[in-house]
Amino acid sequence: MNIYYPDSSNISAWTEWHLTPLGWERGNQRQENSTQVKQVEAPLDRVLTCRYHENVTINSVWMQKHTIELWRDSEELVDKLIEKFGFCPESL
Repeated sequence: MNIYYPDSSNISAWTEWHLTPLGWERGNQRQENSTQVKQVEAPLDRVLTCRYHENVTINSVWMQKHTIELWRDSEELVDKLIEKFGFCPESL
């Protein structure tokens, strides 16, 4: 079975998530096959920002998923809020 992606050999999308005292808030996003980023102002009360990625390359039929940390404030507060709201969401 051949898979053909006409415009790109790499399909990639990501969403940034900000952890606040009220929970996770969606931030910047880039959709599949787009070079444009939907900009969203980061909340002033955030304590952690992470980015959830989904990738498919021409050499792989498997979806590659990973999360990276972009910014972190107080370790103690981050740990407390992760305990309450869980880790970075794995959704776009």
